Amino acid sequence: MSYDAPYQWFKKFLRRYNEAIKSNVEIKEEDKQSLLLPDISFHGLRHTSATLLVSEKMDIRTVSARLGHAQTSTTLNIYSHSIKSTDKKASTTLENLLDKKNNSSLTKQA
Repeated sequence: MSYDAPYQWFKKFLRRYNEAIKSNVEIKEEDKQSLLLPDISFHGLRHTSATLLVSEKMDIRTVSARLGHAQTSTTLNIYSHSIKSTDKKASTTLENLLDKKNNSSLTKQA
């Protein structure tokens, strides 16, 4: 098998799928765009997979192992953008929790 055979198969799959969606008369025109798959490489799928795992709070050691990185620092360096957005969400969640606890303790004291 040549080196690029899986990639070529995947490209053909994407093209055939998208053509089938575009030509399907049973699907509303306004819905077709949301069903089309983007033209993405295998490496792009790798990044998507890792980013989704990180954004769902999967521990970094597991993500790193799945990617085959020898050190978690490699994963952290590459996917720090996902971790930052997750960190913002964690900060907001913690703020809301502390705010609720402060409000409930003030209510109990009154």
